[in-house]
Amino acid sequence: MKKLLSLVLAGAMALSLAACGGGNSGGGGAMGQVGAGASAAGGDELPVVQWKMVSTWGSGNVHFTVDQRFSALVSQLTNGKFQITNYGEGEICSANQVFDSVQEGTVQAGGDWSGYWAGKDPAFELLSTTMNLFSGLDYYVWFEQGDGIDVAQELYGQYDLMWFPILCHFSESGIRSSKPITSIADLQTMKTRLGGVMAGRVGAKLGFNITTVPAAELYESLQRGVIDAGEFSGPNADSTLKLQEVAKYWVEPAWYQSAGNNGVIINKAAWDALPEAYQQAVATAAAACRGEGLARYTWLDSVAASKMIDQEGVTVTYMNEDDLKTIKATAQEVYEAEAAVNPNFKLVYDSMLEYCKVVDPYREMLNSGGYGYGFSHGLN
Repeated sequence: MKKLLSLVLAGAMALSLAACGGGNSGGGGAMGQVGAGASAAGGDELPVVQWKMVSTWGSGNVHFTVDQRFSALVSQLTNGKFQITNYGEGEICSANQVFDSVQEGTVQAGGDWSGYWAGKDPAFELLSTTMNLFSGLDYYVWFEQGDGIDVAQELYGQYDLMWFPILCHFSESGIRSSKPITSIADLQTMKTRLGGVMAGRVGAKLGFNITTVPAAELYESLQRGVIDAGEFSGPNADSTLKLQEVAKYWVEPAWYQSAGNNGVIINKAAWDALPEAYQQAVATAAAACRGEGLARYTWLDSVAASKMIDQEGVTVTYMNEDDLKTIKATAQEVYEAEAAVNPNFKLVYDSMLEYCKVVDPYREMLNSGGYGYGFSHGLN
């Protein structure tokens, strides 16, 4: 973590010193990453680098704009010499091929949501979301001040990949449905699209009928009654899919994803071939995206949620407290069971729990009376 933070803090200064890239500026680099226009004017000039970055998100998806913002910042920080071209889901590969395409070197980078790789190792899911454990702010602080990036790099490093979080945001919308939900019993009667391997295990233990539906097919599946309920992301992202048109009920809270993160995965050989200044640009751009995204998503989700309720006829319900306690207890059981048999999961989960031990006492102090992490202002 200290090394990565030093990269971020030194980024702007290092990028002004072109000579710092002299040792890595020659040659073609991994997968031909250095373009034909690379400067030959000695060690004082940094090379032109051109990368391809595929995404798990379609080009019209709000999450795809985060990938684009990351690439734009890298270009700005390198005076346009390090260019990353973004490709939406399906333009080069499907969403479920992003990890392998980057690992194999077909492309240099990919915009991801780590939970999609839980089939390779459930530990990946903890880097993208949790059940009743982390908020978006927790993820942000864990990455910035804890050892979140360190454990992420250790996990991705086992696959010859680098990874940087480029978005932290708060809890997802909650499950959207064709009829109201207030209990476990209600969900047991429905076919529900629920993201996340670990959340799926909780659902199975509770008797939910969980099904897999790609995000691009979620609207049609709800409209046609293929599923009765489903979730995608926060209110603003949900609104881009127009889910409020086909699912007029919305149950809170989103216990299955109490926060969310998107990241960028980078082929290790491509990363190693970069000049140090460009590596610093990547770390700095990722950090900037995290800060921007936390504020932007919070604001846009607030605006979208109000519009859905006030103008688009969406009715919000709440899971009853007793059943919510049951869900939380089941989630903890599922996490502890996986940590007992999976060293990688234990690595990430233990780091999260250590973070909680540090921040929880002060959080409870701050939250007394509704202060600290936030309270409703009673203005509506």
